[in-house]
Amino acid sequence: MKRVLAVAATAVLAALTVASAMPAAPAFAEQSEACLQNNHIWGWRVINERLLIVNDINYRPFLVHLTGGCIGLTNAVWAIRIRTWTRLGCLGQGDRVSFQAPALGLMSCVVTTVEPYSGAVRDRYTENLDRGYSRYDAR
Repeated sequence: MKRVLAVAATAVLAALTVASAMPAAPAFAEQSEACLQNNHIWGWRVINERLLIVNDINYRPFLVHLTGGCIGLTNAVWAIRIRTWTRLGCLGQGDRVSFQAPALGLMSCVVTTVEPYSGAVRDRYTENLDRGYSRYDAR
């Protein structure tokens, strides 16, 4: 009986040692960084009619690519609405962005991709870092 307990204890100790030595799964970490939940959006700023920088409540910025239907989307727009399939899901392809353009009225366009605004992506758009964010209105 003591021999069985000793073997079992050794197996448990070995399993814990191997588990603690394994690094976290990088694919999971990257996926969680790339998720911008609609109910976590804090602010946004316009780069052009096809690009938004949106930050979440944890101040993580995301680059949101839009279709060409965002005519009139500028920093003069006071509020945008982002419509996703669920409030808990990640913002992604097919979700809609709507806004009231000053001269054109109600406009909307579709999200094509969302990516974290860091590393090489940030280097491509560094000229936009000094712009201020607009507060997101999730009505």
